[in-house]
Amino acid sequence: MSSTATLSRPSALQSAQRVELNKNIGTELRGVKLLSLTDEEIAETQQLLAERGVLVFRDQPMTLEQQIELGRRFGKLHVHPAFAPKDYPEALRIHADADSKYAAGEAWHTDVSCDLEPPGISMLRIEVVPSGGGETAFASMYKAFEDLSKPIQELLLGLEAVHTGDLPYRGTYKSTSKKEYPVNVHPVVRTHPLTGKRALYVNTGFTDKIKGVRGRESKALLEMLFDHIAYGVEFQCRVHWEPQTITMWDNRCTQHYASWDYYPETSSGWRVTTVGERPYLAR
Repeated sequence: MSSTATLSRPSALQSAQRVELNKNIGTELRGVKLLSLTDEEIAETQQLLAERGVLVFRDQPMTLEQQIELGRRFGKLHVHPAFAPKDYPEALRIHADADSKYAAGEAWHTDVSCDLEPPGISMLRIEVVPSGGGETAFASMYKAFEDLSKPIQELLLGLEAVHTGDLPYRGTYKSTSKKEYPVNVHPVVRTHPLTGKRALYVNTGFTDKIKGVRGRESKALLEMLFDHIAYGVEFQCRVHWEPQTITMWDNRCTQHYASWDYYPETSSGWRVTTVGERPYLAR
């Protein structure tokens, strides 16, 4: 009896056309339909996202309800501590127009790092785009840590930082709410559970201070790290938005910055985000 080798069908991600946005971060996958992914392809997407930090998918028409269900396939969904809408608490409206006083994300940050278990994967779908501008910049925190000198790396491996929701919500966004926003301590360098790689984990949005050092030492060290991230163009990429584009990023190994350079035009969409694990550093 003759035998014939059975060839498995390539996955949607394996069949996609890949465009690398930067050697160190960001991949656009063309020809993938997110709503049609199998469970195995969802897991494959999670792994690739952990490795590349940012994945871009064009032409992904879906309703908000479908986006929320898609998000649930990647994990338990996060409810924002400050801006969760009543109708869809697991979704976050990302919107700026001629009447806006600010646009969300106008600083280098990783989403809601003040939580005890901060976000894992964020999935942003833009419905309305301006005629120009409105790009989002992303930075690899793997490469940001890797590019620091060995003595600074060793110093950071022994440090923890305080992350507080008061910095953006009562500070940048001038909230007058009486609610208590999360405050938590996380390692300055964290280990990604899927790749085992170390990533820098401090950001201008939420990191208040380095724990256990003098105030001026904390300020100087954080300013150095924030500048290192902001000016590290070799480990940054930019995503240009089109209607029905979905960009996914892994908050455990990236930071992002939304450019509000399209005023008074409108940019509008929805973000859903999964809950990650409590940050840790594997020794």
